[in-house]
Amino acid sequence: MINRSNNTTMTRRITLILLSIVVSVVAATAGASIAMATTLKNVSVVTGDHILLKDLFDGVTRNADYVIGNAPNPGEDMVLNARTLYRIAIALDLQWRPKTAADSITVRREATIVPYSSIERALKEELGQNGLSGRYDIALNSGKPSLVLSRDLPQSVEISSMEFDPARDSFNAVLVAPSRDNPIKKISVSGKVERLVSVPVLRSPMRNGMIIGKNDIEMISLPAHELQHSTLFNAEDVIGLTPRRIAHAGKPMMEGELERPQIVDRGETITIFFREGPLMLSAKGKALQSGAKGDLIRVTNLGSSRSVDGVVSGENEVIVQ
Repeated sequence: MINRSNNTTMTRRITLILLSIVVSVVAATAGASIAMATTLKNVSVVTGDHILLKDLFDGVTRNADYVIGNAPNPGEDMVLNARTLYRIAIALDLQWRPKTAADSITVRREATIVPYSSIERALKEELGQNGLSGRYDIALNSGKPSLVLSRDLPQSVEISSMEFDPARDSFNAVLVAPSRDNPIKKISVSGKVERLVSVPVLRSPMRNGMIIGKNDIEMISLPAHELQHSTLFNAEDVIGLTPRRIAHAGKPMMEGELERPQIVDRGETITIFFREGPLMLSAKGKALQSGAKGDLIRVTNLGSSRSVDGVVSGENEVIVQ
């Protein structure tokens, strides 16, 4: 990303430096030409605090280490346009001229980037020291920042101070990089703790009549505040049930969305078992209601045309006491 404000400032500084170059360097060289032709680089990556002549051009043999100006901040870019480059070439008697007004070079400062993952890890470790336990995520009010350091510094960050409010699950912290002993960069952050809860979800969509088995579900972690009171939290709460309509994959399931599978359908021919002491008699019947296992439904004995209540015990089977 180009820092236009920094680019303008750097260009002005370079222009001032060029005035002194014209007086000192050109006079010293007395109009001598560099024997070897020079070519402009497209992109130059610098590691130090200054831009040198050799950072801009290839084929420079004299004044290669001459300081042109200050380098951009670590991790930032600066663009030198054709006009600025032309002035440099004239001042230092380079055998180079811009071919078009669009000629330019991007000077990029190398940097050590401390990623958000390192910041998040440091914050979680400090929250643990403040008594926070269990599974959780953190969300910073400022998004997901990163820290940019000079290339020679380590990719590390530490927590200088932290205030944690367990009642509100909120925190404020001061981060320093690369360390508390060497706080080159310091930023303040605030955020919230998001408690995580495991819930069962379907691996693939299922519709009514399909029985949910152990292999049909997986456990995922979701923020507790996103879940409703009717959410089913345990695998045992969904295994053996069927969706009332359609259940989508990867989505928490609610109590009212599932039901026990009906194994007796209304109007179907069933077997009625009559228990009389140690004896178990059976007869053909017709279901007047649909039902799942354990449901009490109304059935008709086809032999006697008598209607009785029975408990669904299996597929198309009812027990009458």
